[in-house]
Amino acid sequence: MRKNIAIFILVLMGCIPLSLSAQTPPPAWLSPAVREMEYPTDTYFSEFTEGNLHPNENISALLDRLKSDAKRGAAGSIRTLINSVVEKTDRQDAYGHDFRFSSVYQDYTRQIVNADIVGIHTESYYNEGRKWGYAFAYVRRTELATYYRAQIALQLRQLENALALSTTLVNDGEKAQARKVCEEALQPLTQIEFAQDLLTAVCPDDTTGMQLPQLFRLKKELFQTLVSLGQSIYIYLQCSESNFGQPVRILEPEMKRILAKEQCSFTEDPDEADFIITITASTRQHEGNVAFGDGTFKFSYADIEIEVYSNCKKRQVYNGSVTVKNNGDVATYESAGRNALKLSASKVWDEMKPWIQGQ
Repeated sequence: MRKNIAIFILVLMGCIPLSLSAQTPPPAWLSPAVREMEYPTDTYFSEFTEGNLHPNENISALLDRLKSDAKRGAAGSIRTLINSVVEKTDRQDAYGHDFRFSSVYQDYTRQIVNADIVGIHTESYYNEGRKWGYAFAYVRRTELATYYRAQIALQLRQLENALALSTTLVNDGEKAQARKVCEEALQPLTQIEFAQDLLTAVCPDDTTGMQLPQLFRLKKELFQTLVSLGQSIYIYLQCSESNFGQPVRILEPEMKRILAKEQCSFTEDPDEADFIITITASTRQHEGNVAFGDGTFKFSYADIEIEVYSNCKKRQVYNGSVTVKNNGDVATYESAGRNALKLSASKVWDEMKPWIQGQ
């Protein structure tokens, strides 16, 4: 008998949570008066939504939909304020009209403006009797300010690091990579600007943590670096050379030295290049030799085929060849060939120069 009573009590206890959950009291925020008093608009951004089940929709899906709508509404109120701040600022004009990377900058700006606003809380409730769902989204202004101030500090460090890295890359002659680093740095820049706009909108009387002078300095440096790097001519150089059938690398470093002196930069990605230069070089011996004292000087020719493709024009802009003979004073054809290849660099540059610099 006692055993049966114990089993009955356990069964009864197992039913209690279900009973309680079915009788959960409605949250206070269902009342408009409570929402107005507990979540005033000068302290909170909030949004209330309600609705019934759609066809083939369960309760969980209904509440998720209502919470999403409420969150979107609260975020919309914040964005409306932000837009009023942005309309008063013409950032590009502040740095002149010579900013050549505005499309990348604008793309990143659109991405951050359309991204979720962090920190919005959502709650929901379903009235079983009425078969009706409710959702409430809210965020305190000071919560938003705390989060986005921290984001400003974080993204400023990323921006500083990117500029330092780009300087190192430029000094190492890696201007194409430096340009890529600076373009990617536009993303944290737009995130900082969005955070500052948000802080201005939600806490107009508090500029704590906005770090405006530091941003102005870094942004100006970033834009100037991008403009400077954009003025370089980027070259993808392919050079295949041989000296009497043996692979060598003599002409290529000479070409890079000349091109760098002419303010050209090199990239390993042909898609990033303004011009793709393809050079094929080989050597052959000169039939006549010159006797001098007890020895004979050997002469060789370097035959160079040159192709220049413009990525901008999407076509080949030059196709030609040069032949260069060595200066003499060498005892073997191989040495003469090496000398001829080295001397070829200036001749090759003279051939392609009008097409590269004329663009």
